[in-house]
Amino acid sequence: LFLDRSRAPERQEQRDAYREVFEALPDRVVLRTLDAGADKPLPFLSLEGEPNPALGVRGLRVALQDQAVLDDQLAATVEAAEGLECDIWVMAPMVATVDEAQWFVERCREHSIRRAGVMVEVPAAALLADALCEVVDFLSIGTNDLTQYTLAADRESGPLAALNDPWQPATLRLVRMTAEA
Repeated sequence: LFLDRSRAPERQEQRDAYREVFEALPDRVVLRTLDAGADKPLPFLSLEGEPNPALGVRGLRVALQDQAVLDDQLAATVEAAEGLECDIWVMAPMVATVDEAQWFVERCREHSIRRAGVMVEVPAAALLADALCEVVDFLSIGTNDLTQYTLAADRESGPLAALNDPWQPATLRLVRMTAEA
């Protein structure tokens, strides 16, 4: 819906696409909000160039700068689920702090979304997993980014490919911390 486009999809287009998914998967759907920036730049977001985009404005940080994109996605999600029995869970990518998680949950509640969670993709989120659990309904672990950030090894760098192994002991410790929380 979002990649390779010069402008954001209209709310109706999003609603129709989500409705198709919700009808095909009537029990539960976990929808991740837009994860743009870094290796997924989108021209309609007008993100400024950054010296190190992987450590810059991406994931939820994009929504903090352009709330309308997130609000359209959340509204389209709710509209798409109207009249269906599907249990919709919505999660935000690239969350690093409890304040970011709380802000996202509040946005979801404003749109009547009952289950709001966050992705654990940066070490800070894993280290704060217990505190995050106090404000969100669920966590989801993204091991590819968690590994990349834990080992300071860009996942797109060929010479560093060996470090982007999800069995790295440091990554596994962060996964364990998150699961225990």
